[in-house]
Amino acid sequence: MKRNKPTIGVLGLWHLGCIYATSFAELGYEVTGYDLTRQTVDDLNQGTPPIYEPGLTEKLKNFLGKNLFFTFQPQEAIKGKKYVFVALDIPVDDHDQMDLRPLNKLLTAITRYASFKHTTVVISSQVPLGTCREFLKRANRRKQINVIYFPENIRLGTAFQTFLKPDRIILGLEKKSLLTQFVHDFPNFTCPILTMNLESAEMVKHALNSFLAVCISYASEIGDLCELLGANYDDVVGALRTDSRIGSNAPLNPGTGFAGGTIGRDVQILRKLSKGYDYRPKMIEVAYEINKSRLARLLKKIQSLYPKLDGKKIGLLGLTYKPGTNTLRRSKSLELSKLIHARSGIVIGYDPAIRGSIPGYPYIQATESLADFFQDL
Repeated sequence: MKRNKPTIGVLGLWHLGCIYATSFAELGYEVTGYDLTRQTVDDLNQGTPPIYEPGLTEKLKNFLGKNLFFTFQPQEAIKGKKYVFVALDIPVDDHDQMDLRPLNKLLTAITRYASFKHTTVVISSQVPLGTCREFLKRANRRKQINVIYFPENIRLGTAFQTFLKPDRIILGLEKKSLLTQFVHDFPNFTCPILTMNLESAEMVKHALNSFLAVCISYASEIGDLCELLGANYDDVVGALRTDSRIGSNAPLNPGTGFAGGTIGRDVQILRKLSKGYDYRPKMIEVAYEINKSRLARLLKKIQSLYPKLDGKKIGLLGLTYKPGTNTLRRSKSLELSKLIHARSGIVIGYDPAIRGSIPGYPYIQATESLADFFQDL
């Protein structure tokens, strides 16, 4: 007997929301997506996603108008839906501080349009600890709504694989019946499911990204020491990864530090929450400060070769914040370009995912090919 799949609404249609919407459509669910920006909705209805992700455009065009729909009317993505996934990529500023106003608009719309005792709201956006509990209390003043916190763990460039075949799933919920229903409604998730209360699930996301921040900053400092002391970092990290207490997948790559805002926002959330309890998370704070110092150290290296950058051509090979995407959000390359430009250096850039001029960075001479990049230097 064929199982009737629940209807799904997805709120927020940048990277996370597009991955959720197209993945659920591919699995046979009827999905309606909503975004706060009309242009994003219009583009998606024309088959154009707001960001590059391998396979996204193809999946979008394959299911658009069949069981995948996009709207600028929030009620169409909320009312009557059994599940409403909040998948907003919450904006962050240059200091990794979150702007929660767009999220609050979505949560307000849910409270207004969600069906009484019918809708389960699944929040996957990176939210500060306490957000889900506060929303649950606020929503239940008007109607009874179930809330699950399902922290996203997708990665740019491999988003479909990491979403559809995760190592494990974390679910924050208050009633065991929600787990039973979730497993029944989403049988494609065959990995282990770890359940806990809402606050613990929110903390998992903060703790995971803060752990990655510490590892990345540690790796950068060890890399600096290897360079100063004549050790080969590749040999050192190769030995570290053979230790079972560390493992082969440990993020021990030195460089310019973590970028994009994803890791930084969780570090900043924990720092902010700690202040309310008169507690200083010293290791997390140091990791963040080390990360902030990486570009200054790189600039110092450049100036050890060219003390005056005035008129010097400096090439940046790679402009996006990481491979496999075309997003420039909080890109370390672009941040470095500002430092070079401020010292009258000439910035030449190349990235296979970027074409044409870069908004906000008119001084970067972006080339169309590797050959042009090296020829211009």
